Amino acid sequence: MSEPGGRQANEVSRRVLLQRIAMAVASTGVLDLRAAQHVHKAVSQEKQRTGEYTPQCFNAGEYETLQRLSELMIPADDHSGSALDAGAPEFIDVLSNENEELARIFISGIFWLDREMGRRQASRFKDASEGEQTRLLDDLAAAADGSEEALQGSSAGVEYAGFKDYTARADRRLGPGARFFVWARRLIVDAFYTSPLGFEDVGYKGNQYLTEYEVPQEAIDYVMKRSPLGTA
Repeated sequence: MSEPGGRQANEVSRRVLLQRIAMAVASTGVLDLRAAQHVHKAVSQEKQRTGEYTPQCFNAGEYETLQRLSELMIPADDHSGSALDAGAPEFIDVLSNENEELARIFISGIFWLDREMGRRQASRFKDASEGEQTRLLDDLAAAADGSEEALQGSSAGVEYAGFKDYTARADRRLGPGARFFVWARRLIVDAFYTSPLGFEDVGYKGNQYLTEYEVPQEAIDYVMKRSPLGTA
């Protein structure tokens, strides 16, 4: 039987590891396979401990919006389940709970979506029709053209500095929402393709030693074809 002190030490070590992973993601926008597996494991352990996953960073409305975004960006089809099925919302919630910058990006981004949908349809994003949800995300995908490349190798704090302008300028430009869209799409795709469901989707066999991992461009292209949003 393990000692209580040992369990506590393991919990501290796990928390420190998650904090380091979240910091790396917030700084670079890049997540390697080994790090992603630690995040998926943390989600699994939380589910085993409580019987279901309870959001740690987002409130109920924010988490429902994140679930809907996951479902819209990578929907289920005849070949595979959705990003929601793969645990993308839980994955993002765990990372955001360990890093204030990531939490700010997603909380502010969801706030922006609600403000913009309120301007268009007098409703929050999660309560709008699927057609209106998709139309807004299509607009953000178009506005985000080129932002995916800009994200790589840059500081998230610099790239997403415009988030502080949501309240003042949400009704004047799509820029902050487009930058959030890039973040959301990248982490949802990463969460999907580093999950067991994602491995099955691309035919990953396992039992291979990988020092690092980045979602292949062909995988991103494939999932964007599945998505009603298309490519940016």
